[in-house]
This record gives sequence, C-alpha cells and structure tokens, in this order.
Amino acid sequence: MRLEKKHYNNYLNFDKGFTGECGIDEQTEQLGPNCLVLNDLQLEIRLAPFQIDTLLIGSNKIVLLEIKNFEGVHQWGERKLTKESGLSLENPTLQVLKTQTRLEFLLENLDCQMRVEAYVVFINPEFTLFNAPNDAGYILPSQIPDFFRTIQKQLTKPNAEQHKLANTLVNLHDPDYPCKMPEYSFDQLRKGITCPKCGTLAETFKGHFQICANCGQRMNVKRSIKASIEEFRILFPAEKMITSRMLEWCGSGDKACVYRVLKEEYQAIGKNSGRYYV
Repeated sequence: MRLEKKHYNNYLNFDKGFTGECGIDEQTEQLGPNCLVLNDLQLEIRLAPFQIDTLLIGSNKIVLLEIKNFEGVHQWGERKLTKESGLSLENPTLQVLKTQTRLEFLLENLDCQMRVEAYVVFINPEFTLFNAPNDAGYILPSQIPDFFRTIQKQLTKPNAEQHKLANTLVNLHDPDYPCKMPEYSFDQLRKGITCPKCGTLAETFKGHFQICANCGQRMNVKRSIKASIEEFRILFPAEKMITSRMLEWCGSGDKACVYRVLKEEYQAIGKNSGRYYV
C-alpha cells in the first residue's frame, strides 16, 4: 500500500537508524572477549520506558552507545542541532542523558554499582558538526576506529557477575513494546510475491523461477511464496493461515505451488473446510 507521508518519513528514519546500528555492530564484533555486547534493548524503570542501541559490559564499567545516522552539515546548539537548510533536530545529548539516568536507576534496583559511560556515535561518514563542546560525549565518524581501539584496551573481561547482569537485562527486554504503525487491512494491501533483492511485488507468477521485472533478479518461486506467507504471519498474527487466504495473498499464479508450500513447510490443523496451517 502507499504510505502517508508521515508514516513514510517514519519508515525512512527507522531504516536509516537500523543501517547505522548495523555499522556499529561491525565495530563491536572486533572487541573480542573483553566485553559483552547487548543490542537494541527496550527496558523500563518506574513506568518510564527507554531504549538502548548498544550496551558494552566489561568487569570494570558499562559503556552505553546512542547511534545516530545523521548526514549533512550541522551547527551545535544546547537543545538542538541545526542543518544548513534550517531543519532542526533534537540534540541527542538530551536523549542519551535521559537513557543513561534511567539505566543507572535500573542498575540500582538490581544492586549493581557499576559505572556507566555514555556516548553519542555519529556513524554516517557524510556527517559534519560545528561548534560542539569537547565534553559533549560525541564520537564523530573519523573518531570511531580509534574510539573502539581505546574501548578494547579499557574494558576488562567480564566475570560471572557481569554475565548474570547481561542475562537479567536481556530477560527484562520487552520485545512487544508498541511502535506507531500505520493502520492497514488485508483488503487494502496489494497481493503477490516479493523479489528477494529489491522487494518489488510480482502479482503473477508461474514455473519454478521468475525474473523480477524491476531489477532482473532470478526469483525462486517456491522460496518467494514461503517468504510471502511469512510476511502474512507478521502482518496478521491473529489470523489463521487457511489455503484460500494464502492463495489470494500470493497473487495470481500456480495455486498448486502455493498449496505444496503450505503442505511441505507447515503443519495442517483440522480437516476439510476447517483446515488451517501453523
């Protein structure tokens, strides 16, 4: 479906943020056994929710990283960063300080006295920031490699106590924390199977393989049908996967192929008209 502008912009922001976090993952993978790495935690303290992009836990301290994938030239301000175009963004220092404070409250509840350091990491190489104070806790793109080399030297290998803390934080993570999704229904969504490379929807299909009309990718029809069914399960978790619904969802194509995927990849519950798959 076509997203409203506000929802599309929100999607772009989420996508850009995810790309930035993946870039930091490449750095944290090099830290080795000197720390435990927790990504994308959704936590709560005193009924106040907070989200952590990356948390590094050593035996001597905890390092909290707020990842920003901003791009372009910005002027620093105490409350906001302003682009050359005049567009303003909230100063991420405000966000990371709030996150750090709530994490410290949570650690106190867990009887953990470890010190927490917090940094804002600007991952995009095309980001420039002017007039920021030296003590802002910012890691600019050119500083990232050296920052992680320094962190690797500073952190010491976590012991059983830190492993217990990491497991506790993972168990406190709320995977079902609500986000503002656009409203949608089955009838208003286009039907078909998606290209695994570019995501273009093929509303008709036949045979074992099909060429994507947009990017030329050779699509395995059976795998694409399975992927589309999995997307249905994400979008409509409360709805039963019945054969007629899946035939409609996958678009106009080889119905026997859709049925084979259901039969081979899922478990049938019930008989005849009451049958559905899990």
